[in-house]
Amino acid sequence: MSAVKSISTQFQNEPSVFALLVDNISRMSLSEQKLLWMNLNKKNISDLAKEIDSSTRSDNLPEDEVVALVKEARTNARKKKKG
Repeated sequence: MSAVKSISTQFQNEPSVFALLVDNISRMSLSEQKLLWMNLNKKNISDLAKEIDSSTRSDNLPEDEVVALVKEARTNARKKKKG
């Protein structure tokens, strides 16, 4: 038996790297899978975030309006908890 044939016969009995990878990913929790997806797509996510940042105005609401809305939301949250 040639060396190439014996090596190929040896690898036929073992699962492929892809099969092992799929198996490991399927054993991960949903949050771990999401984190893996984000790490794999970090550049795409970063480019999309930059595009969104550049297309939106940074001064949508004045700071005093934001403070008033946060205060109102906190007040309403307290009322819901009590009632």
